[in-house]
Amino acid sequence: MKKKFNFYSGLLIAAIVFGIGLHMFATGYQMYQGGKAGWEMAQKERQMGIKKHPFESLQRLQRMAPVELMPKGDYLMEMNAGDSIVNLKTGEKMPMMTFMGVVLPEKSSNRMGVLQGIGYLGFALIIIFFVAFIKLVIGVNKGRIFEKSMETQLAWGGWTVFAMYVLGWASTLYTYFLNVQEFEFEVYDLCIVQMPDIALLYSAFGMLMVGQIFKIGRKMKEEQELTI
Repeated sequence: MKKKFNFYSGLLIAAIVFGIGLHMFATGYQMYQGGKAGWEMAQKERQMGIKKHPFESLQRLQRMAPVELMPKGDYLMEMNAGDSIVNLKTGEKMPMMTFMGVVLPEKSSNRMGVLQGIGYLGFALIIIFFVAFIKLVIGVNKGRIFEKSMETQLAWGGWTVFAMYVLGWASTLYTYFLNVQEFEFEVYDLCIVQMPDIALLYSAFGMLMVGQIFKIGRKMKEEQELTI
């Protein structure tokens, strides 16, 4: 039984690491592409004798504002206005709806700093979850199944995952309401397209429920020992 438990625990850790690694790879690749494009542009500007502020790229990064959009009325139904894109395979210029993007307003807000802070909190929660999960696995392997420490680790894991879900909503709503204050577009309405993964909520409540099952089992064991 312990071998199966360890196997499934290993699969769960592998899945979490894979998900985090995939996200980090995607972010790193985007940063690499952006850095490469910025370097090439800087090289061209240097050759042309154009001088810019040394921290201009960093300032531009701070101005970035992610937006999630829903096309308005006629544009949504007929696509008779707005954006277009060219299919290089056929040369056809096609109408295009944009649902997500990044805009660069002239005035910089501190949104990127706040979002980075939320990201650091999320990373801290991931570490707390891993610590609780590893302690849980060690406890099971040592036979401490019906002990209060197991309930504690499950509670820590459940509430940590729940905090991740809440933090995801905090980031999403902060971005949305800030966008509503700052922007209004001609053929697009601001909306929320991507929401925090609901699976986090299921996992959080599932862990908390399992913790209560362990608690009931521990109390039943204590009552049986007292009866004997």
